[in-house]
Amino acid sequence: MSQPSWTPDSQTPVVFASLSGDHNPVHLDPEHARGAGFDDVIVHGMCTLGAAARAAQLAVAPGSVLRKIDVRFANPVLPGETVGFDWGVKEKDGAHKVGLKTVLPGARKVMSPANFTFVSAEAEVTAPSDELVAADDGDIAGEPFSFTEEQLAQYNGITAATETPEGEGVPMMVSLLGMTGALEIAFRTVQPPERAGTWVHLRQAAEFFADVKADEVYRCRIQTARNKIRESKVGVMITIPFVVERDRDGGLVSTGSCGLFYAFTEDS
Repeated sequence: MSQPSWTPDSQTPVVFASLSGDHNPVHLDPEHARGAGFDDVIVHGMCTLGAAARAAQLAVAPGSVLRKIDVRFANPVLPGETVGFDWGVKEKDGAHKVGLKTVLPGARKVMSPANFTFVSAEAEVTAPSDELVAADDGDIAGEPFSFTEEQLAQYNGITAATETPEGEGVPMMVSLLGMTGALEIAFRTVQPPERAGTWVHLRQAAEFFADVKADEVYRCRIQTARNKIRESKVGVMITIPFVVERDRDGGLVSTGSCGLFYAFTEDS
């Protein structure tokens, strides 16, 4: 099999914004994006991650399901740029860990590292302890969200590489779309440092425990009491954990964390 690639077009950020609720102008307004130092609008990192996860699944047996992700964003992708994918696979205890290489023209890395763990659809799922996912008074919940069959088709369309997995089903990454709205609400409570700087979505981790279905209602809850903040000479890293649950019964769908970096400007 030839190695797949993915080329988002000008409509990719528009469609992803409508699905995720992330209408940050750096993804939609070319003038704003140029003011932020980019040549054009940039594709949402979570959209690129969704395409990467589907490409990684090509490296494992058909019918495998995504269980974990852990990626660090290195460079943004612009509409019209082609991301090439390659991989190495390690097997341990029945799970396959795919180390994905994601490269733009000029050998620029999109993510480094980019690790995706897949298991058999029949594999037993071990949920985290109740203590780790229990609701806290300080948690912030996003608005309930769900996906129609049409919206799932739209997501598939904008994240499909030149080859797509057999027997994939609904991509597990879809469950993280609701993270954006909850994160936007929670982020209003974060006090940025006094020094001038810029926020960057630097790292994303997640573990998946249940399938995602059309028309099922979900809710993402940001665990603000568990935020971790680390400061260095170049900026401040805040790691924000979250939980995705079914709205009707609280059934666990996903857990994870979003790493945001506040990079100090040189003149500050």
